[in-house]
Amino acid sequence: MYGFGIRAWQFALPLLKAGHHITLVTLEFGAARESDIKVTYQFPPACFGSIEHITLPEPSPRTTNILLTKLEEIIRSYRPDAIIAAGSTITTNLAAMLNTSLPIWMDMFGDLFAEVQAKSPFVNARDQITFFHHVLSRVLLRGDRFSVVSEMQRGAAMGQLGLMGRLNQYTLGEELVYTIPCAVNGDVMPVKRKTILRGKVVERGDFLLLCTGGFNTWMDVPTLFEGIERAMEKNPRIHCVVTGGAIVGHHEDGFTKFRGLISKSPHEKNFHLLGWLSNEDVDQVTMECDLGLNVDLPIYESYLGSRNRMLYWMQFGLPVLTTLNTELSHVLFDNDIAIGVPHSQPRLLADKIVEASLNRRKVRRKAMKAQEFTYQYFSFDETCLPLVRWVEHPATASDIVQRSSQGKPLSDVD
Repeated sequence: MYGFGIRAWQFALPLLKAGHHITLVTLEFGAARESDIKVTYQFPPACFGSIEHITLPEPSPRTTNILLTKLEEIIRSYRPDAIIAAGSTITTNLAAMLNTSLPIWMDMFGDLFAEVQAKSPFVNARDQITFFHHVLSRVLLRGDRFSVVSEMQRGAAMGQLGLMGRLNQYTLGEELVYTIPCAVNGDVMPVKRKTILRGKVVERGDFLLLCTGGFNTWMDVPTLFEGIERAMEKNPRIHCVVTGGAIVGHHEDGFTKFRGLISKSPHEKNFHLLGWLSNEDVDQVTMECDLGLNVDLPIYESYLGSRNRMLYWMQFGLPVLTTLNTELSHVLFDNDIAIGVPHSQPRLLADKIVEASLNRRKVRRKAMKAQEFTYQYFSFDETCLPLVRWVEHPATASDIVQRSSQGKPLSDVD
């Protein structure tokens, strides 16, 4: 359950509710050829409305032109009124290269430059920055409307558009960038299943911390581990449950480091690394735990981005303890529905964990308020109102109309 997959459904479901028809094209990671694609559905997409699902292989430098040809064939066949590139730089980059004059909504799901910076300690930073500068420039030049995940990122995106010359006399007064925060499916309610942890892996009265999802580049692994270990020293009934782990092909160092620290800990038996589980099992594990932990590095990716996992926890009634980095973390803390800690302070993190373990009812009441808040303000339907309104009358940006009238390419990068 990757973030860009959640994002695609966040955009699709409200549009289906509004009566639109969607041709959903997905790029399947791990599939180099169409024959490698194996898709199984818990629920067929058509059960959600007028939607057809077309799968294509994972893009690579060798297959980009082939994929563009297939996408353009799909456009000619289905004759859409607009294109929405959701959830990934890969999709926005492909959309920017399409030979089409259709209006395009580009979803900038996190700030690309900040994400590249976060990854820079683990890769050849100069090559990455140069490559993605060209990618983002192409996307910024071609998009008619843009969406971001936070107001902080909206400011960054407006600055990037300005550098590309898009803030000009033609777009004066025209809204180009909208904030569509991460969200949850408001039509889904938690469903308890067979117990996985309580009375089996741990005692029924133990206090269970939860970390879910990938150990991404923004995660402060040393602070996370030290905070948990210090809390375990003070309260031996504290356990840490981890679902997910390394993100293969993107970032594996973080989880490797975390696992290495656990192997040297005197509290190793209190850590339970469950790996990547089915969605149903993650749901059940979440409902059995007592506190979700989100610990960010103090980097620009954290300040500009968001965290799907925290919204997921709140939807399932799990209390949240988070460093105060993301815009989302500040919203939750300011509304007194999450426990907040400053970044890079493992001792204070440990104290907050122990305090929560000794005040379970108080923390659980906070979680119930957070669950109600999530369904009210962070549902797919509520967050996607700007997109739904635009799709009613999808329009080309005024400066792109002008550029096209002069016979200039729509997305060429000098």
